[in-house]
Amino acid sequence: MRGFLLLVLGLLVGALVGVIADRISPTKEMIDPLAERYLQSSPIAEETRLDFGQGPFSQEQLTSLGLEPCFPRADIEMPEEKPWLVREGGALIHDDYMPEPFPDLADYPGLIKIEGIRSALGSEREHCAAARIAEHWFLTAAHCIIDLDLETAKPTYDVIAITPAHDVRSEGVAVSSIHGAICHAAYGMNRQQYPNDVALFYVDDVSAFEEVAIAQLETSAMTLLPRDLTDTYVSGWGRNGQTRYLQGGPVTMTEVGEAVLIGDKVGTRGPNVGDSGAPLYAATPEGPLIIGVLSQVTQDRDQNGDRSIYIRTKTVYDWIERTMTVCEQDGQYICDTDALIGG
Repeated sequence: MRGFLLLVLGLLVGALVGVIADRISPTKEMIDPLAERYLQSSPIAEETRLDFGQGPFSQEQLTSLGLEPCFPRADIEMPEEKPWLVREGGALIHDDYMPEPFPDLADYPGLIKIEGIRSALGSEREHCAAARIAEHWFLTAAHCIIDLDLETAKPTYDVIAITPAHDVRSEGVAVSSIHGAICHAAYGMNRQQYPNDVALFYVDDVSAFEEVAIAQLETSAMTLLPRDLTDTYVSGWGRNGQTRYLQGGPVTMTEVGEAVLIGDKVGTRGPNVGDSGAPLYAATPEGPLIIGVLSQVTQDRDQNGDRSIYIRTKTVYDWIERTMTVCEQDGQYICDTDALIGG
């Protein structure tokens, strides 16, 4: 009987989490109570590290390590050419559009824009951000890569990485298709959840990203305290910038947990819809440090982005290292779904 009651309670909690984490219309009042459940979560326990040698690996082997290949190569007819690899032109920003200056990209090492292509002509897209954390690897939110919510899911034709610029349609901006992606196996693979909403994707040819710095992350060995996180900020190309212009600003941490960070924006240029996956930076004496990955922002009438939720990197740092070690062998990405045993 006790086991049955626990099961029912678990289902109810899961349903509530799904409600508050919906990225369509969450509010602060809906997010705050259940977000507290994750604020004191312990870091993921050290998992058994299997010696896979050089692979290839089965899906079961990868799942046992918390790795879920998730680049959604849908079974659809691909166009002969990829029109989305050519950036649309356009006039530069008008003086009367933005009363404030653009963020300084030097303060955001590793930051890039990514877009999920959801139509054959590239007209339907999902806008997100990511951070370069190794030569070929970029960190983002899992929901930016894949969405298995049957009610809203659309075929994904491609996911593209875009070199950073104040205007991502300006001359000189380069676009590359990602090669593969790994999501955290504990993520629910749909937009109804935010715990473990992290993913890594691999870009084979990174020649276009040579000028993008490799960012430093808060690791599981670090002991940053709330008092160390008084100067935090985020930026991206979301709704604030019409999914084209870089916008962002300070974020005040209101809750600091081991697994989740919650912040309120300062001013009018804080995180917004379309900034998912953006890195949350903390200013430190050694320079900018990524401490979180944007999973969700609230949408309270005219207060879009007023509150934001981040997956703390220190909690998933061992998972990040494990993913890069297992899935890149001899300079090649080897965790493609099609290449898996039984995949």
